[in-house]
Amino acid sequence: MIKKVIFIFLFLCSISAYSQKVNVGLNLGTGISSQSLNSLDSKYTAGVKFNTIGGIPYQVDSYIGYNYGLMVELYFDLPSSSIDDDVSYNKISLKSGLNYSSQGLEIEDGNKTRFRNNLTYLQIPIILNFKFKKFNFFLGPQVHLLNNFKSTEVRSTSLSSSATTQSFDFKKENYNEKDPNFVFGVGYEFYEGLSIQIKSLRSMKNTTSIVGEEWKNKSFEITLNYILNKLL
Repeated sequence: MIKKVIFIFLFLCSISAYSQKVNVGLNLGTGISSQSLNSLDSKYTAGVKFNTIGGIPYQVDSYIGYNYGLMVELYFDLPSSSIDDDVSYNKISLKSGLNYSSQGLEIEDGNKTRFRNNLTYLQIPIILNFKFKKFNFFLGPQVHLLNNFKSTEVRSTSLSSSATTQSFDFKKENYNEKDPNFVFGVGYEFYEGLSIQIKSLRSMKNTTSIVGEEWKNKSFEITLNYILNKLL
């Protein structure tokens, strides 16, 4: 993981020589996340829309988490022929950084036993950002590296072990270390150097290592962004 972080840092340093301006900032926020669970090639789940593990249906509910991190933004010059006086506030930038994010879901089995699964990720975005006056629109890939996992039983059932279904035993080993996401969203700068952003994150690949299962993360995050070289 350390080698990956060093590589991102060197990459940002190498392209900063071609940028017009460099902003460094902090971000802090919250998020609502969940997962889609799908048992592949199961005769019990063909054409159904509910979440399943091993062909057995599970109820999936959202999880409220947090996120924070460091942001680096590199602005680039636009060709002079493409700049109009009426849209002189247009800017294009490349954003990256290191973010720590708490994601997860609440899941309930057929016996009404409920679990809370918390996955913490180190996020490394490479986002293309378009700014028009006080608004900005952004999209791009973001790599999530699994840092920790915890599963907690928040409600047990009084049903016996001979009940119709049995709870799945969630472990960190069930999840892949890397979870590449696609990110897009919109932001608004309500004070110089201080902005708010709303973004959607979706897994682009299967996040579980279990054969025959497909799990994908999905979340929405709201963050406050502080540009340090503008506020200090």
